[in-house]
Amino acid sequence: MTEFPRAARGNDRAVTRALSAASLLGRPVRLRGIRLGRPSDVLLERDTMRAVGLEVVCGDDVRRFLPLAAAHVHDDEIAVRSALLLLDGDDLAFYRRRGRLLSAMRGRGVTLAGRPVGVLRDVLLDPDGAVTLLEVETRDGRDPVRIRVPLDGTVAIADPPATAA
Repeated sequence: MTEFPRAARGNDRAVTRALSAASLLGRPVRLRGIRLGRPSDVLLERDTMRAVGLEVVCGDDVRRFLPLAAAHVHDDEIAVRSALLLLDGDDLAFYRRRGRLLSAMRGRGVTLAGRPVGVLRDVLLDPDGAVTLLEVETRDGRDPVRIRVPLDGTVAIADPPATAA
Protein backbone atom coordinates (compact mmCIF):
# COMPACT_ATOMS: atom_id res chain seq x y z
CA MET A 1 0.00 0.00 0.00
CA THR A 2 1.43 3.37 -0.99
CA GLU A 3 -1.16 5.91 0.10
CA PHE A 4 -0.58 9.16 1.84
CA PRO A 5 -2.64 8.35 4.93
CA ARG A 6 -5.55 10.67 5.48
CA ALA A 7 -5.70 12.94 8.50
CA ALA A 8 -7.50 11.77 11.58
CA ARG A 9 -10.76 13.54 12.31
CA GLY A 10 -10.10 17.04 13.51
CA ASN A 11 -6.62 17.17 11.94
CA ASP A 12 -6.80 19.40 8.88
CA ARG A 13 -3.04 19.67 8.30
CA ALA A 14 -2.69 16.50 6.19
CA VAL A 15 -1.90 16.95 2.50
CA THR A 16 -4.83 15.94 0.32
CA ARG A 17 -3.78 17.56 -2.95
CA ALA A 18 -1.10 16.77 -5.50
CA LEU A 19 2.39 17.75 -4.46
CA SER A 20 5.84 17.65 -5.94
CA ALA A 21 8.16 14.89 -4.83
CA ALA A 22 10.89 17.50 -4.37
CA SER A 23 8.72 19.29 -1.81
CA LEU A 24 8.80 16.16 0.36
CA LEU A 25 12.57 16.53 0.64
CA GLY A 26 12.24 19.84 2.45
CA ARG A 27 9.99 18.53 5.22
CA PRO A 28 11.44 17.12 8.43
CA VAL A 29 10.38 13.65 9.59
CA ARG A 30 9.06 13.95 13.12
CA LEU A 31 7.72 11.76 15.88
CA ARG A 32 5.37 13.79 18.12
CA GLY A 33 7.28 16.97 17.25
CA ILE A 34 10.76 15.45 17.71
CA ARG A 35 12.84 15.65 14.55
CA LEU A 36 14.13 12.23 13.48
CA GLY A 37 15.66 13.19 10.16
CA ARG A 38 15.13 14.67 6.72
CA PRO A 39 14.25 12.88 3.46
CA SER A 40 17.11 12.73 1.00
CA ASP A 41 15.32 10.93 -1.85
CA VAL A 42 11.98 9.57 -3.01
CA LEU A 43 11.69 5.91 -3.99
CA LEU A 44 9.29 5.14 -6.81
CA GLU A 45 7.94 1.72 -7.75
CA ARG A 46 9.76 0.72 -10.92
CA ASP A 47 6.80 -0.21 -13.14
CA THR A 48 3.85 1.83 -11.86
CA MET A 49 5.74 5.01 -10.90
CA ARG A 50 4.05 5.19 -7.50
CA ALA A 51 5.92 6.72 -4.60
CA VAL A 52 6.50 3.88 -2.14
CA GLY A 53 8.69 5.65 0.37
CA LEU A 54 11.39 8.06 1.33
CA GLU A 55 15.06 7.58 2.00
CA VAL A 56 15.64 9.51 5.23
CA VAL A 57 18.94 10.67 6.68
CA CYS A 58 18.40 10.38 10.42
CA GLY A 59 20.03 12.29 13.26
CA ASP A 60 22.63 9.54 13.67
CA ASP A 61 23.62 9.99 9.97
CA VAL A 62 22.19 6.56 9.07
CA ARG A 63 20.04 6.35 5.95
CA ARG A 64 16.72 4.62 6.52
CA PHE A 65 13.61 3.82 4.47
CA LEU A 66 10.24 5.25 5.48
CA PRO A 67 7.26 3.65 3.72
CA LEU A 68 4.85 6.40 2.69
CA ALA A 69 1.95 4.22 3.82
CA ALA A 70 3.30 4.60 7.37
CA ALA A 71 3.73 8.37 7.16
CA HIS A 72 1.36 11.29 7.51
CA VAL A 73 2.39 14.01 5.07
CA HIS A 74 1.58 17.53 6.27
CA ASP A 75 2.44 20.94 4.87
CA ASP A 76 5.22 21.44 7.44
CA GLU A 77 6.36 17.89 8.30
CA ILE A 78 6.16 14.19 7.66
CA ALA A 79 4.84 12.64 10.85
CA VAL A 80 5.36 9.06 11.99
CA ARG A 81 3.79 7.26 14.94
CA SER A 82 6.92 5.27 15.80
CA ALA A 83 10.64 5.52 15.08
CA LEU A 84 10.48 1.77 14.35
CA LEU A 85 8.84 2.64 11.03
CA LEU A 86 12.22 3.86 9.75
CA LEU A 87 13.83 0.76 8.27
CA ASP A 88 17.58 0.44 7.73
CA GLY A 89 20.22 -1.97 6.47
CA ASP A 90 18.82 -4.80 4.37
CA ASP A 91 15.34 -3.28 4.32
CA LEU A 92 16.59 -0.08 2.69
CA ALA A 93 18.68 -2.08 0.22
CA PHE A 94 15.61 -4.20 -0.66
CA TYR A 95 13.55 -1.15 -1.62
CA ARG A 96 16.42 0.50 -3.47
CA ARG A 97 16.95 -2.63 -5.63
CA ARG A 98 13.29 -2.88 -6.55
CA GLY A 99 12.53 0.78 -7.04
CA ARG A 100 13.77 3.92 -8.72
CA LEU A 101 15.35 6.79 -6.88
CA LEU A 102 14.03 10.13 -8.06
CA SER A 103 17.56 11.56 -7.83
CA ALA A 104 18.75 8.94 -10.35
CA MET A 105 15.95 9.85 -12.76
CA ARG A 106 16.47 13.62 -12.69
CA GLY A 107 18.18 14.93 -15.78
CA ARG A 108 17.08 12.03 -17.98
CA GLY A 109 15.46 12.80 -21.29
CA VAL A 110 11.67 12.75 -21.57
CA THR A 111 9.84 12.02 -24.81
CA LEU A 112 6.20 12.52 -25.67
CA ALA A 113 4.91 10.28 -28.48
CA GLY A 114 8.54 9.62 -29.43
CA ARG A 115 9.49 13.29 -29.68
CA PRO A 116 12.00 14.81 -27.22
CA VAL A 117 10.41 17.24 -24.76
CA GLY A 118 13.22 18.02 -22.33
CA VAL A 119 14.75 16.60 -19.17
CA LEU A 120 13.02 15.38 -16.01
CA ARG A 121 13.32 17.67 -12.98
CA ASP A 122 10.52 16.49 -10.65
CA VAL A 123 7.33 14.46 -10.46
CA LEU A 124 3.94 15.39 -9.01
CA LEU A 125 2.19 12.88 -6.79
CA ASP A 126 -1.53 12.55 -6.23
CA PRO A 127 -2.80 11.96 -2.67
CA ASP A 128 -2.48 8.19 -3.24
CA GLY A 129 1.21 8.45 -4.16
CA ALA A 130 0.77 7.89 -7.91
CA VAL A 131 2.86 10.03 -10.27
CA THR A 132 0.40 12.02 -12.35
CA LEU A 133 2.60 14.69 -13.90
CA LEU A 134 6.25 15.04 -14.83
CA GLU A 135 7.93 18.39 -14.40
CA VAL A 136 10.17 18.71 -17.44
CA GLU A 137 12.72 21.40 -18.21
CA THR A 138 12.71 22.43 -21.83
CA ARG A 139 14.29 25.28 -23.74
CA ASP A 140 12.21 28.17 -25.00
CA GLY A 141 14.79 30.23 -26.81
CA ARG A 142 17.71 30.80 -24.44
CA ASP A 143 15.97 30.38 -21.11
CA PRO A 144 14.99 27.04 -19.60
CA VAL A 145 11.27 26.67 -18.97
CA ARG A 146 9.55 24.08 -16.79
CA ILE A 147 6.41 22.47 -18.14
CA ARG A 148 4.17 19.77 -16.73
CA VAL A 149 3.57 16.68 -18.83
CA PRO A 150 0.83 14.18 -17.91
CA LEU A 151 2.22 10.71 -17.30
CA ASP A 152 0.43 8.51 -19.81
CA GLY A 153 1.25 5.78 -22.31
CA THR A 154 2.85 8.24 -24.74
CA VAL A 155 5.48 9.50 -22.27
CA ALA A 156 8.85 7.81 -21.80
CA ILE A 157 11.80 8.56 -19.54
CA ALA A 158 15.18 7.57 -20.94
CA ASP A 159 17.06 4.71 -19.36
CA PRO A 160 20.30 5.51 -17.56
CA PRO A 161 23.38 5.45 -19.78
CA ALA A 162 25.06 2.08 -20.00
CA THR A 163 28.28 1.73 -18.04
CA ALA A 164 31.40 0.10 -19.41
CA ALA A 165 32.10 -3.31 -17.95
